[in-house]
Amino acid sequence: MKTTARPTMRLTRRVTSIQPSPTLAVLARAQELIAQGVDIIDFGPGEPDFDTPEIVRAAGKRAIDEGHTKYTNALGTPAIRDAVASKYRDAHGVSLKRDNIIIGTGGKQELFNILMALVDTGDEVIIPRPYWVSFPDQVTFAGGTPVFARTDPASHFRPTLSAIEREVTPRTRGVIINSPCNPTGAVILRKDLEEIVSFCSAREIFVLFDETYEFFVYDDAKHVSAIEWFDEYPETVIVVNSMSKTFSMTGWRLGFAVAHPQLISAVGKIQGHSTSNPSAISQFAAVAALSSGGAEIRRMYEAYVERRHWLVGAINRVRGFHCDPPDGAFYLFPNVSSLYGAPGVVDSTSFSNFLLEEARVSVVPGIAFGDDDCIRISYATSLDKLRQGVERIEQAVRKLA
Repeated sequence: MKTTARPTMRLTRRVTSIQPSPTLAVLARAQELIAQGVDIIDFGPGEPDFDTPEIVRAAGKRAIDEGHTKYTNALGTPAIRDAVASKYRDAHGVSLKRDNIIIGTGGKQELFNILMALVDTGDEVIIPRPYWVSFPDQVTFAGGTPVFARTDPASHFRPTLSAIEREVTPRTRGVIINSPCNPTGAVILRKDLEEIVSFCSAREIFVLFDETYEFFVYDDAKHVSAIEWFDEYPETVIVVNSMSKTFSMTGWRLGFAVAHPQLISAVGKIQGHSTSNPSAISQFAAVAALSSGGAEIRRMYEAYVERRHWLVGAINRVRGFHCDPPDGAFYLFPNVSSLYGAPGVVDSTSFSNFLLEEARVSVVPGIAFGDDDCIRISYATSLDKLRQGVERIEQAVRKLA
């Protein structure tokens, strides 16, 4: 019997050039072990452990009961776009209107769509390193080349103009700033952000500013938003934000972008041909969150303050771990490279695998964020889990030669 060779699946260069999210890969392995009955303490993916606030859940239920379950404008409902514009006007005094706002299926979608609208083949986009895992692959998918500007651990990994300026070439199209930063918690200083925005504007380089963790800033650090320079540099400044971390609405999938109306219109075209509008129910719930959710933000913030304070001290007592207190977000990014060299532990990936298999603790390898000397530990979990996890890590590390 004659057999015919099966055709191979041919994928585009566009998709084969990007990598799966390492944070989701860690989650998948941890969930596989949990499904086998293994007790895993998860310090991996960055998802708040709090319920979505009751006022937000009630608004979502009300939206369903009132029949707000149909398509909306691809850019979002007038109510949520006006609420976002009002948020920034009230907080920063900028002159934003509805046509400066687009609502999407999470901040990640808006970042993706903005890069698709602004980056052409051959363009370079500068990203401070360590970086959030999706930035480089989103730039690559858009046809651009990610270029990394190193930050200094001694300065809390904060981006500076000098580091960015060293990477600028005639092909530089944009700069991405994430503050507070995932994974390092770095919060950019006002003078540095102002210098970067001014420098980029003079060279027609866009500044894409991701402030997803804006409300989670600690000690003497102060969050500064690039939106403060929007009126002066409207063609340069683009701000992206999300409901996920601030209001523990990760599963509601809602984020937004603030930009020049021309860019909002272009991003709207992309959105209109890909996802159309984000969930109508989530949009109604988000209006309630933005108008009445301040007390719940404060409750989460106070819990993160307590956890951060305990965890920084505890993790620095583990042999081979070193971590300064992060400025913001809800992660530690300790340097663990002094532990490399033991059998089977040679880098952040193998060390993270060691902790998962030996300590039954899930963390994310730093190489996912561009720094192989470190791992990321999320403290978006209870103090009890943090205590158990650190104790397990300490016991496992004692076994390393």
